[in-house]
Amino acid sequence: MSEQVLYSEKSDQPIILLGYMGCGKSTVGQLLAKQLALPFVDMDDYLSEIHGRSVPNLFLEYGEISFRKLEKRALDDLLISAQASVISLGGGTPCYADNMLSVVQSTPHTFYLSPSLSTLCHRLFSEKDHRPMISHLTSKDKLQEFIAKHIFERKQFYEQANHLLYIQDETPQELVDQIIKKLG
Repeated sequence: MSEQVLYSEKSDQPIILLGYMGCGKSTVGQLLAKQLALPFVDMDDYLSEIHGRSVPNLFLEYGEISFRKLEKRALDDLLISAQASVISLGGGTPCYADNMLSVVQSTPHTFYLSPSLSTLCHRLFSEKDHRPMISHLTSKDKLQEFIAKHIFERKQFYEQANHLLYIQDETPQELVDQIIKKLG
């Protein structure tokens, strides 16, 4: 509990986790929030709650451009009302409109979780049916090619985070420990 007291004494700003889908933002975010006794907000869950539909259904129903507009409004609302909390962004959230600028201006506590390409492929292949952007990919090779291209396009946004965590084989708790250490 001492970490929570130290964090809340020196900051009323959110801790924001970002990175590609499947990188562990939600898992790490929940653990971090619990350990620091802070509220946790998962951007996908927040969008689902506001609009009464899952993110995959919103994405399919509205298309990507309209979905990103909904996401932008939700992010702005979160950042305006944000206090000491842990927020896990959607994988594409930092890459559209001026979202990343808004994020880094709202807090110095932004963390890019960056696992290897092979780790992402392994995690996402079994989940692809629940993720509209990759559900059409039929092989691990096609998935790997898609992810590599996507990360190449998004990396310039992700790397604007204040802290980069290159993930190898760390457990979620080890990542939480690294984040807490960086928070000082």
